[in-house]
Amino acid sequence: MMRRLATFFAALFALGSVHAEAAQRGSYPSLAKRPVETRDRSVPAPAPVVPAAADAALVAQVDTLARQAGTADAAFQSQLGPGRTAVASAGAAAPASELWVNAQLAISRLDSVRYDSVSALAGLDTLYVDKQNGTDAARISADLATIDPARSRVLALVDAQNDALDRLRQSLRQP
Repeated sequence: MMRRLATFFAALFALGSVHAEAAQRGSYPSLAKRPVETRDRSVPAPAPVVPAAADAALVAQVDTLARQAGTADAAFQSQLGPGRTAVASAGAAAPASELWVNAQLAISRLDSVRYDSVSALAGLDTLYVDKQNGTDAARISADLATIDPARSRVLALVDAQNDALDRLRQSLRQP
């Protein structure tokens, strides 16, 4: 009991020493007012950025990528039914059997067909990042407003394709 009590007091003393040392070094944050707390609130806030007019070349590029993704998704959806049928047929089949190989081929075809939608998403992502590097806030705002809706739609298409492929892959027995 005395040993525990001595250990407790030694730890308490050490903690007090660390606390005193930290106080001397000034490592605690200051409680003084920060510059933002002392600014003049009677000065109006800066005006919000008004986006510039849409860039016609960028709009055309974004539309092309969105159409490319839509076409690839339509092809993916048309192949999805036969792919599901092939995977359902091979559900209990042993790996490397003919049914299992046919199901794997169907999944590969689906993965290949969706390439253009993944490529379109990569193109939109690249545009999105590139357009953020400008210096004109109005131009950046307009460009991102042009890209973001199409990028969100294409991302949703690619995510749905990924989910469908994952479900098909999980339905097959693994070697």
